Amino acid sequence: YNDMSEKKLSCSSKPCHARPPRITLLRKMSKAILPIIVNFDLFGHAVAQCFQDPDTNAEWALIINKDSTSTEFSIEGSCCQETVCGLKCPEETPPPAKMFGKAVIASILFFVTVGFASIFVIKGKSENYFVAGRSLPLWVIIATLASQSIDSNALLGCVTLSYKYHFWDGAVLPIGLGCSLILNAVFLARHINLDRALTLPDVFAKRYGKLVEAMVSCCTITSFLCLLAGNLVGTGAVLAYLLTMTPTGAIWMSAVLVFAYTVAGGLYSVAYTDVLQAAVG
Repeated sequence: YNDMSEKKLSCSSKPCHARPPRITLLRKMSKAILPIIVNFDLFGHAVAQCFQDPDTNAEWALIINKDSTSTEFSIEGSCCQETVCGLKCPEETPPPAKMFGKAVIASILFFVTVGFASIFVIKGKSENYFVAGRSLPLWVIIATLASQSIDSNALLGCVTLSYKYHFWDGAVLPIGLGCSLILNAVFLARHINLDRALTLPDVFAKRYGKLVEAMVSCCTITSFLCLLAGNLVGTGAVLAYLLTMTPTGAIWMSAVLVFAYTVAGGLYSVAYTDVLQAAVG
């Protein structure tokens, strides 16, 4: 703010980094800015709240509405981020191009077909199913790790977190993933390979027994379920947009397709469909 006696608002180009007019407001600003909440006042007029705390909302409204004593933001033709920080309101998402949705569906069916075809490579051997016979070349491993890192969690979830809150909120997942890959490669990969283990819990079972194996299994299942849920929601959002279907239906569709070809071909299926997706991407 500059010239607080006239209550003029001065916003930078960065999202919502303006300083509040009083120290008490500074403390309240730590609370998250919520999307506009539409209410109706005693006279039936539509009003909007930019901030969760009503006192904070009222004080900002007095600053914005400098020519009146209104303690509400006007919702007509504006939005919270435009009113407070001068950023343009979000625009409506345009419909997808007609052929784009068909192209995406064709590519998905192609990936699923490749996943199912890998069942002939397994030949009934558990080692082929779980670790692809320990025969994947380096370039395939690089491609599959890259594809799994740049998933719908990263493309939609991390970007959304950085946009809505802060860069580091969205950067946590990719930074953590990168660090975990480096740590695993340096300290664990060689030992896991020498143990001829099929899964990570196998490594703990050989050293610490069945109880630790069960605990590690529960931890990995829980963490991967969370990761899978995020990916299914992201994939469902893309399919729902392209196919004009409900998000719930799109999520179930994604789950069935991914489950089918992953269970059919194991790591071979995952690795080589990831290679194709990396090439297309």
